Amino acid sequence: MKWRCVAFQTITICAFWILSPASAAEQPPAAETGTDLPTVEELLSKAEASIKTIKDYTGFMDKQERYVDEMDHLHLEKTSIKFSRPFKVYIKFLNVYNGREAIFVQGWNDNEVRVHNGTFPDITVNLDPYGDTALEGNHHPVTHFGLENTIRISAKNLRKALKRGDGEFKVSSGVFNGRPVWKIETKLPKGGYVTTAKDDETLWDIAKRTGQDMYLIMYTNRDKFDEPDDPDEGDKVFIPRYYGGGSEMLLDKENYMPVKATTFDWKGRLYESYSYSKMKYNVGLTSKDFDPNNKQYDF
Repeated sequence: MKWRCVAFQTITICAFWILSPASAAEQPPAAETGTDLPTVEELLSKAEASIKTIKDYTGFMDKQERYVDEMDHLHLEKTSIKFSRPFKVYIKFLNVYNGREAIFVQGWNDNEVRVHNGTFPDITVNLDPYGDTALEGNHHPVTHFGLENTIRISAKNLRKALKRGDGEFKVSSGVFNGRPVWKIETKLPKGGYVTTAKDDETLWDIAKRTGQDMYLIMYTNRDKFDEPDDPDEGDKVFIPRYYGGGSEMLLDKENYMPVKATTFDWKGRLYESYSYSKMKYNVGLTSKDFDPNNKQYDF
């Protein structure tokens, strides 16, 4: 691999090309000159502006996550997704939990997730999105679903590091699933602080109080906690400053939407990864697309 780089304060911005064979999914095009490359802030701002123009979308999402109780195993889930503003979600599982469907509409169904298993016994239930059952096999609740939250988490994390002058940044140009993309790579230190759990505080409460993600807090404190309600009053809880020890974010060059977002822990292991394919935007989804009585669904 050869790189052409231009220094930009604490950021290194690079264009790259591969001389050895690369995967079909991610093959970079010819290199661009350093002056053609955007900054991290320019890319984040364009992604934030672009997502505001999108009312709904459909597509496919592949998810990989590492869990505190299975550190040596990565789960890969393939799903078909629909999303519409203000906050409506439909998910159909295509491999793990094959046939399972879930619908969440903010303000509907007492703000619970309507889900059916897809296999025997195939019953339909309503679940608290923050409860153990709904969160099983998930880093994030369905209330954090979607491209906008992906952009929000990444932008908050990267801007914090840029403001503090922490870490290493690299912007490059490539191709993912046949689409030209911008790639933002980061490496971040494991800074943070310790807080004390208050009476009856769960990790959800601590996450809200500290502004950090709940599962990430549990992950970095996995020697103490493996459930959100594990903390006792007086327990010391480490709060990481950054969302992981490194990340890679791929933005489509045409619309600046994320096509892949990957986070690594501070030992360089994959913590979570979400990739999006065959995405269609502003397709005109209706309430029927988020209705469990839709005859195309199996609720």
